[in-house]
Amino acid sequence: MTQFQFDDSETSGIWWSTNVSIRDLCVELKEDTSCNDNEIVELLRSIAKSIELNGL
Repeated sequence: MTQFQFDDSETSGIWWSTNVSIRDLCVELKEDTSCNDNEIVELLRSIAKSIELNGL
């Protein structure tokens, strides 16, 4: 699956709930650290790159 649609009426429950969970954790991270959205995006990209290189 190369592109995800995060509309809960169009995706299966696990993808939607994963999206919501990650977003909630990012909001909590932002509140706890006072970092901005761009910093969180960079963190997520770093995590994605690590998974691409090393797998889970």
